[in-house]
Amino acid sequence: MINENRDVGTDIIRFHRIITRSLKIVIQNVNRFLEIEAIEKQKREGFLKYIQTFSTVMDAHHILENERIFPYYRDKLPDAPYDRLMTQHKWIKTSLSEINNGIKNLKSNSDELESLNLLKTSLKQIDKIWHPHMRIEEEQIYERVGSLNPGPEENNTLKEEFSQFFGEHAEPAYLTVPFMLYNLSPEDRAIIAQGFPEVVTKKLVPIDWKDKWKPMQPFLL
Repeated sequence: MINENRDVGTDIIRFHRIITRSLKIVIQNVNRFLEIEAIEKQKREGFLKYIQTFSTVMDAHHILENERIFPYYRDKLPDAPYDRLMTQHKWIKTSLSEINNGIKNLKSNSDELESLNLLKTSLKQIDKIWHPHMRIEEEQIYERVGSLNPGPEENNTLKEEFSQFFGEHAEPAYLTVPFMLYNLSPEDRAIIAQGFPEVVTKKLVPIDWKDKWKPMQPFLL
């Protein structure tokens, strides 16, 4: 039986919540580290993993939209501003590249304050674009997907195709999967978890992968 809370559109809206929360968390922490003029030693590894995974997940999400989601819905919801949204993806990708440079500098012990200021500037640019961008996508595409009345077979096929494509661009899974699950409320987490094989949510995330993603826990729900 198809969970009525899990059509493609509502799944993507939940995914937007992952990005929105994690963007807020990285901004808050970068600002805090700048205030105290250092990354807290006990949070350093977890923060670097968290912000790197944020960048990976956001970029993979936009690649998925550009190459799979938008082409699929372009003729079904033709009035949505796909080209404008894809241009905004390019702007965000530029800022994500700058974030990646800042992370690389922090890992190589380059000037910490300079690197944090680079992160702050890039995150501010993303924050300015992300919120109106997300609202347009949701209002003009994802909230309307249900009205297209896709059958259960089509709905499942799309979810599987989109999930597989995203996973190919969002490695390593041992960081991105727990990142996705634990940047969501328990209610949303339970719904999104249905899209993963049980071995992932029952064994890999809580046991086999735990040591790898555990440093991120201070930043997760």
